[in-house]
Order: sequence, then C-alpha cells, then structure tokens
Amino acid sequence: MLKILSMMKRKEGMSIQDFRDWAINTHAVIGKDMPKIRHYRVNVVTDDHADGPYDLVSELYFDNEDDFKAALGSEIGAKAGADIREHCAEDRFRMMTHETIVVD
Repeated sequence: MLKILSMMKRKEGMSIQDFRDWAINTHAVIGKDMPKIRHYRVNVVTDDHADGPYDLVSELYFDNEDDFKAALGSEIGAKAGADIREHCAEDRFRMMTHETIVVD
C-alpha cells in the first residue's frame, strides 16, 4: 500500500483555528471522494505547536502509485489541489512512503 504524507502550513494571516476548521470540515470533505483512495487521515497540530514549521500532516493511502496519480488527475483531485493552494503556504512538503505497521 502506498501512503502519501503531506505537510502543510496555513497561509499567513489565517488563524490556526480557522485552518483546523478548513482542513477538517472543508478540505477533507473534498479529498475523501478522490477516486481509488483507500484511507484518509488528517492530523492538525495542537495549540502548543501552532508556531512550528507545519500545521497539518495528511495521510492518503492508495493501492499503488498509478492510483494516486489518477486521483490527483481527476476532477476531484484538481479541486482539492486548488483548495490547498488557496489556503496553504507554498512550501508544502509531500513524500510517498510504503507503510510498515509495527504495532496496531
């Protein structure tokens, strides 16, 4: 299974509370409907880490890289990307990983 980790920072001037609300109640609602997505998790920083380099880590799971690319290339994927560009700083970091569960 392919796991995509995306670290994002809110745009300047946006409060951490507004960012949390957007991430969970707006953006995740779009992203959950991407084709071929298997799991989707959103992790937003706590108040004591609101000044860190990132405000959110999302986890998107797909069976393989082709499914991930198809999801990004879909109409919903394009909508999710535009939503991110509107609400997040440009220095987003994304990496593809293969998850190994050690304790479940």
